[in-house]
Parts: sequence; C-alpha cells; structure tokens
Amino acid sequence: MKNIIILLLTIFLFSCENEFLEIPDTSGTVDLDEIYSSGKNAEGALAKCYRDVLKHGWPTGWGVGHGNLGSISGERYKGYSWHGTFHIAESGLSVTGSDGSDAGADHYKQNWMYIRACYIVKENIDRVPDMSDEMKGYIKAEATALIAYRYMGMFYRYGGLPLVVKSFNSDDDLFIGRSPLSATYNFVEGLIEEAYSGLPDRWESKYGGRITKGAALAMKARLQMFAARPLFNSSKPYISGSETDSLVCFGAYDTNRWNEAIKSNEAVLTWAKANGYELRNTGGAGDGNPNPNAMDDYGTAVSLPNNNEVILAYKFNEENQNNNYLAYYYNASPYWWKDRWDTDNIGLLTNFLENYYLEDGTTPVWPKVGDASPLPASHWLENMSKIEARFKVDYIVPGAGSKSNPGDNSWNLGGWGRRAGNTSASNSFPGVGESGKGCGAPTKFYYKAGGRTWFEPPLFRLAETYLNLAEAYNEIGNTSKALESLNKVHNRAGLPKITESDQARLRTLIQREKAIEFVGENQRYYDVKHWKHPDIANGIIGGNMRELQFYSSSMNNNGQMPNQIIHYWDANSYVAYWNPRMYLEPIPQTEVNKGVTVQNPGY
Repeated sequence: MKNIIILLLTIFLFSCENEFLEIPDTSGTVDLDEIYSSGKNAEGALAKCYRDVLKHGWPTGWGVGHGNLGSISGERYKGYSWHGTFHIAESGLSVTGSDGSDAGADHYKQNWMYIRACYIVKENIDRVPDMSDEMKGYIKAEATALIAYRYMGMFYRYGGLPLVVKSFNSDDDLFIGRSPLSATYNFVEGLIEEAYSGLPDRWESKYGGRITKGAALAMKARLQMFAARPLFNSSKPYISGSETDSLVCFGAYDTNRWNEAIKSNEAVLTWAKANGYELRNTGGAGDGNPNPNAMDDYGTAVSLPNNNEVILAYKFNEENQNNNYLAYYYNASPYWWKDRWDTDNIGLLTNFLENYYLEDGTTPVWPKVGDASPLPASHWLENMSKIEARFKVDYIVPGAGSKSNPGDNSWNLGGWGRRAGNTSASNSFPGVGESGKGCGAPTKFYYKAGGRTWFEPPLFRLAETYLNLAEAYNEIGNTSKALESLNKVHNRAGLPKITESDQARLRTLIQREKAIEFVGENQRYYDVKHWKHPDIANGIIGGNMRELQFYSSSMNNNGQMPNQIIHYWDANSYVAYWNPRMYLEPIPQTEVNKGVTVQNPGY
C-alpha cells in the first residue's frame, strides 16, 4: 500500500434515517466483488478507512464545520460568529448540533459509518486473490485497530456505547442500545489486544503511516488513562440519574486502574526502545538537565513528518488548499491563501498564555485584569525574550515575531500580512479595544516548514507516554517515578528539573505540562473534563476568557513592530459557557427519539 494517503477508493456508505446504526447500501453503488478482486482495490478500501477513522477530532472529523477544538478548550479565541466553536463557547453543547454537527462537538453518526467500513474490509479481505496470507492478516489487524481507535475516542467522549461486532446486513437487527461503561471499556480493550496480536512492530518505509504494535500499545495506554481518571473512576457519576449511572461511571474507585495504565505506558516505552523511537533530546545535557537544543527538538517532534518521536500520525499531505480542510484552521501563515480571513480570530488567550514558563523555569509575571495601570512594552518584550522554547515554536506574537521559521519573512512580523495580536492605535485601557487576535497567532506544526501548507497531526507521541506515566505514578503515590517521567518532557523543553513532592501540587504541575506540550493537539478538551479540573468553569472551558491588549503608536505594519508598542494590559473578552452536563458529549436527539438509546445526563 505505497503511500497510504494517495490510494483512495470511493466507497459510498449511505445511511437510513429510520435506523439507529448505518445500514449497508443496497443500490448497487458498492460492488464488493470488484473491490476485493485485486489487492490494489482492497488496499484502497483500507486506505479510505485510515483517512476517515484517524481524523477523529480534527477538521472534517469532529462535526463542527468551522474552527478547531482549541477554541473551546481555553487555548484560543472562539472564532467568528458563524463558527461552530463560537456557538459552543456562547451556549454550550447542543443535542441538535450546529455548524455541521449532529450533536455537541462530535459527529456521532459519522463514527458508525466509519466503523462499518472497517468491518467490511476485515470481513472481505480473504477474498483477494493476489495478496499473501501474511498481508491479509496484517490488514485484518489494521481494520480492527481502526475500529478500536474510533471506539476509544467515543469512549471518552460519550461513556457507554452500543457494541458493534460486525458490518450489518439489511436484515440484521440494527437497534442496539448502549452498554455499560465497564462493558464498553472491556470491549475496546479486547479490540486493541486483538489488533496488537496481528500487527507488525514495524513496516517497510514504502508502507509509511500504517498502524504498528506500538500504536496499538499507545491506544491501550490512552484508553486506560481515561478509565483511571476521576470522571469515570468514581463511586458517583458527575450527574446522578439511575438510568444513566452505569453508562458514565464505573461505580467504584479502583486504584488498580492506575497500575494497569502504568503497565501499558511502560510497555509503549519498551516497544519504542526496541524499534528506534524516542523522545527527541539531542542536546546531550543528560537526565535532569535543561536541553540546549529544546527549540529544535520540540519543533521537529511536532512538525517534521515521519520523525521518530511520533508513533502514529494522520497522513494527509494534500497540497491543494481547496481540498485540505485539515490545515484550514491550523496554518495561519500567508502561505495559506484560501479564505485566510477565516483564521483571523483564533488568537492566543491570556488564560492559556499563563501556563508557559520562562526558560529559567519560573513563571512569568503578566498584567492582571483590574491593574491600576498598563505595563510598558519593555515588560512584554523582556518576557518574550526569556519565554520557554515551546512558546517560540507555537506562536507568532506582537513585538517579538516568531522563531518557527528562521529567515523566512512570511513567518515573521514583516511578512505576516495581518495582526498577530490585539494591536490598536487607540488607548482603550482598561477595557477591550480589540478582540479575537489575543496575544499571538498559532505556528505550531510548521517549524521550519517554509511554504509547506499541509501538516501531519501527531496522534500518538512519546511525550504523551511520559506524561501519562508521570500522572499515573503520582496518583499511586510514587513521587520519584512521577518526577522522573515528568522531567523527561520538562527538561527536553529546555527547563530545569521539577522537584515538587506534594501530590496535589505535583498533579497541578503535571497537568500544566500536558497543557503546554500538547497545545493544539486535541487533548486538553478531553483531559480537563476527565481530570474534573477545578478551573474547568473558571477560564478553561467556561468562565471569563481574557485577551491581552496592545496600545501602539501607529498601525503601520499592523502596529506590531517592537518600536511601535507602547504598553499592554489584560482584559476580560467574553464569558464562555459551562454546564456539568458537558463533561460528556450529548447523543443526537434524533437517535434518542427512536427509543433505543439513552441520552447522557443533563441534556
């Protein structure tokens, strides 16, 4: 399957609005005999499964037609008024959806379409005449892994789910209700273990992008982390309702869930070491010491296709901007010309800025809402000169520009062609003069990318494995192992080691590290919910969202050159909506109305 992304076969899977799950097309559009008459066609069907399944949570794979998850995770501004993220930030998740979604921030029905397509591949691959038995076995395992990947994502989005074990025929009973959370967990874990047993450790380079044993291990590790976190691993559900309790809660706290997660994450590291994968740290400073190559190592890990920190990526190297909606809300540079204005209002919120460290490991001082006076531009510029390397890869900012693409003016203030923050020649202190641009525009995923407009979203990076271990070891009280794992990531970022020994304070630091390391990677929206983060309603998903304001001497060059900024301050920009029912996504009301499935509590 040379270059899995190019081998596409259009398979039309139509749905019936009267059924709960997707039913097969019987119009003759899909000719299984033709598809499975050759290895090339069959590999195309598998490639389409990869393309559809692995985009879960990314643009075109999460239901909302405009924006990305960062705009409802407290990372960046909510977008324009026609963006689905704007509506969710304003009024919460809806059982009828908006902006292309069938409910909430996911596309529930899409999941079942894609799962069915994977089962069809798994059930029919043995019919292919010109394919080895070994390859057929691999493809069955890949299809199983893809089913598991979608189920894993639905598990932490919805809780208990309908358990589908095959593709349905037109005469099958399609009305399947939701199984309890515990049964769903066991089912998904079983799928992952089945896939693992049939997958290779590595693929030849011509098969780049295909799922390996390591990806299956990472999938199991993530599943177990969500099972161990407070939202599910509790004696009481987040909202009690006798009909739904077993769907959204295990019913008892079990410390062993953390131990199981540790075993699985350690297994990922063992596999990685044996197969040439590692957390990139080329500085040679040794364990516990700041990495002098932090910017290049982090930038490479999140941006360079096929780098050896990424266990699995979504391979989508589409150059045609008219066909690449994946990059549409991530590439804010002038190299992206299609409807560039649609990414005007995705600026960095002060709420999230405050997570970053200075390079000496201390926390910067930032202006506060209600300050008696603004801070001078020199204060901002000094912070920007000393801020940690990850920030310099992740953003272009007023006054300091970007370090993401050295020597490329299009990735810096002179060639950016629009404001990189809320700059204005009107002094509106202490209020909001401008909104939407925040204090920076995103550049993550494009480190040294130049004119490359596409990127490959990393789905599993080894940095996640280390932070999973830090979290799990801390929860069972093994502080030394927690710090060892946390500092692998923290030191790689060029920061001095953390020594905190108090469990609660260390938990906060681990969660802070996860926020910084994985900004823009679709993890925070789910992490903070399953952590039941104490600030989830106070500036993360809900509550006051703040933006820095920059007063400039003029608006030449968008008022963002270092000699133009006079002073800056923080201001409340908008209030985002939060309700505890939003810990999990709503089931589409159209499905609930059929009388087979049960809605999540509170909707």
